[in-house]
Amino acid sequence: MKLRLFILSMLVGLFSACAIKQPPIEIDHWRVLPERSGPPRTNQLKYWITQGTISVTSPFDTKSFVYRLDEQKYEKDFYNEYITMPSEMLASATRQWLNAAGVFEFAVNNGNTLMPLYLLQGVVDEMYTDFRKDQTPAVVFTIEYYLSTTDGIKKNNVIFRKKYTLRENISDNTAKSIVKAQQTVITKAFTQFEDDLSREASHFPKP
Repeated sequence: MKLRLFILSMLVGLFSACAIKQPPIEIDHWRVLPERSGPPRTNQLKYWITQGTISVTSPFDTKSFVYRLDEQKYEKDFYNEYITMPSEMLASATRQWLNAAGVFEFAVNNGNTLMPLYLLQGVVDEMYTDFRKDQTPAVVFTIEYYLSTTDGIKKNNVIFRKKYTLRENISDNTAKSIVKAQQTVITKAFTQFEDDLSREASHFPKP
């Protein structure tokens, strides 16, 4: 009996030692933050805007990178993820871009107590890397923006709505290349959005 207990304790100790020596799973964290270059626009509206929520549809509403493998199959990469949720990351990036663009006097986040004339919201329908066999590997990004007025007469009256779908090939299958391509594709989406917003701004309702 004592021999059996001794052997059992030795085995438990051996298994415990093996478990302790196993290396921890390393997760790389990434941030996508497009930065606008160039001077602000001169046709500025003298009103500020609130950057509202940017919602991300499933299965892309996750910190993990998402890969599309065929028409129905998607896969999450648990070893590479964003430093924050994509909804928060994209809302912050949009607000910073608008402040640099100068279409409005300035843009504030959703938690601010200032009462704006305009509210911007968005929906991301696609944010993944396309690894389907019949496609060139690329990142895919689709976002739709909604701009509405917030005055007391017409609450959330949508005055601007536009969807942007873009695709950017990746140079290789590494996470670094994926993030670089995402940075490029989101920058292109923001640039198109800024151009459209600036072109329509003179027609937006005033107080």
